[in-house]
Amino acid sequence: MSSLHLANGSEKPAEVEGQARLYSMEYCPFAHRIRLVLSLKNIPHDIVNINLQSKPDWFLEIHPDGKVPAFIDLDGTLVTDSVAVANYLDEKYPEPSLYNDETKDRDLELLDHFSKIMDTFANCIFNKDKRQFEKILAEVTDDLQEFEDELNARNTTFFGGSNPGMLDILIWPWFERAKALTLLYKQRASLDKERFPRIMEWVDGMKDQPFIVKHRCPYDKFAKFIEAVRTGNVDYDNL
Repeated sequence: MSSLHLANGSEKPAEVEGQARLYSMEYCPFAHRIRLVLSLKNIPHDIVNINLQSKPDWFLEIHPDGKVPAFIDLDGTLVTDSVAVANYLDEKYPEPSLYNDETKDRDLELLDHFSKIMDTFANCIFNKDKRQFEKILAEVTDDLQEFEDELNARNTTFFGGSNPGMLDILIWPWFERAKALTLLYKQRASLDKERFPRIMEWVDGMKDQPFIVKHRCPYDKFAKFIEAVRTGNVDYDNL
């Protein structure tokens, strides 16, 4: 695994025999999704982190869009886009399965709805949303109500049932980073425990999962990363 974020002028790391490869970036929530899936399924792999402000030429030859995650399987198959990679991994490496047949369609619908929260989060961290923080928070909490209601209807700790499933994994990186907004906006905020008891239980259950702990992204460190991005000069490896 390349813990350092490789930049232009670096050499492409040699392939590791018997291991797939994930091109990643430590703070990217989309790449985080795939690290979680790979870890939960115990898929042999190495991770090569990419400096997204100075992308190596050799990486652009592999993936001309220059985005992460980019997954290369043992047979050389390249898969990009985090949801596509996650679904590919679940089909190719089915144990444990991350979908329940009874709830898969609803999970995919909820994942689509969660994209609104993701967009709001991105607009906030990149200073594109000029509304007052209180209005942003009210909108996001209203959007979360559907997820609270779903957990209540399923009467399970996780959307996947007794264990985390695909929906749990794919939305988790944004929950883990959410508190970074309080640092970036310099305002305090927290979920209403009376309004969102199921979500609070879900968060407690997720954060203690071994595969979650292994790939934790502290919100304060993520906030420092975003502050550095805003200046246009990120030292990925020394935050």
